[in-house]
Amino acid sequence: MTALGVDLGTTNTKVVLGPVVLSEPTPRSGAGLVGVVSGLVRSAIDAAATVPEAVGIASQAESLFALDGSGRDLAGMLSWADVRSDAAVTEFAEQVGGDALFAATGVRPGPKPWLAVWLGLRREGSPLRAPGVRWAGVADLVHLSLTGVLRTDHTLAGRTMAYRLPAPGAALGRGFDEDLLAEAGLVADQVPVVGLPGDALSVVTPEAARATGLRAGTPVLVAGHDHQVAAWAAGVRRVSAVADSVGTAEALLTLTSGVTDRSPVGRAGMSLVRAIDGSTEAVLAGSPSSGAFLQWLADRETGGDVGALLELGGSEPGAAGTLPHPAPPDLAGPAFWLPYPRGRQCPAPDPDAGARLVGESTAPPGLLALEAVSYQAQWIAAVQAGFAGGAPAEV
Repeated sequence: MTALGVDLGTTNTKVVLGPVVLSEPTPRSGAGLVGVVSGLVRSAIDAAATVPEAVGIASQAESLFALDGSGRDLAGMLSWADVRSDAAVTEFAEQVGGDALFAATGVRPGPKPWLAVWLGLRREGSPLRAPGVRWAGVADLVHLSLTGVLRTDHTLAGRTMAYRLPAPGAALGRGFDEDLLAEAGLVADQVPVVGLPGDALSVVTPEAARATGLRAGTPVLVAGHDHQVAAWAAGVRRVSAVADSVGTAEALLTLTSGVTDRSPVGRAGMSLVRAIDGSTEAVLAGSPSSGAFLQWLADRETGGDVGALLELGGSEPGAAGTLPHPAPPDLAGPAFWLPYPRGRQCPAPDPDAGARLVGESTAPPGLLALEAVSYQAQWIAAVQAGFAGGAPAEV
């Protein structure tokens, strides 16, 4: 079967069909996003000279759109990367107990999950709280445009803090939790249905077929959270396997046989999720201290050019983003960056942590930056290994 893949990232949207890979910046408007995806799909079909038999959509988590009854975007993308207030969700967590909320959902209370956004809008008296408003994630909106069905995936629903995470080994639910929705003044009809592995798929409508070049009736799958989809595709499918997925943000995922005491995971700033298969539990840690930190440092060192930042020089300069050959034997030496331009999310959450260079070094800034994000990833992986009960089987 020939399948077409759509990856809706924070920075870029990509479409892959066989050897054809096309990319454009991810728009913040719903109409813009649908238009970009439609154009990329049609261009990929033309370039590959083949029409796919299935479509899979992966996307960033936690970003969302408010839609009217016809599916029109009302306010633009409410992105996970936006600066959001966590006052309302913090108050809610204090009322019900932060540990209890984490144990129920696997999501640490904070400003990014959908429930936090909805509680904030309710506190503000926003018009987006109107009964006719529906809500869609980024992949969900594209699925809606292709099939006419508002549907998400359990890995995306599991990042909203409004979808319950069952005990290890128990079956996943088929919808958002009605009690948690009610806290934000919502009902089940206002959110996507939750797709589970093995469910029948919706198909491309005739209207979407005309817009994209796909065949009407082609099955479409919301594959899930982009980092989770990447991990599964890379073969991370057994307990103690680890995936490190890097983009604007970085996500480390460690598969486990199940975590019975969930509270310490939340206190470490991490989440508990089900893997793509819907049955294997995993510890997930997100860190904005990867691509975003490199961009932050490049803005200060190389006029915003990340490639120039990572071009480290040496006797035989490598391509942008590679270490020089030979690499300095002592690497960056005793100095190191704390890579936290917007606070530290995990393993020891600290919203006031800042980005700063500790010590003095004559090493190139790019080398220091690469070491910093590598040390951060190593720290996260070590803490996850403790929750998983042992060293990683593979990375």
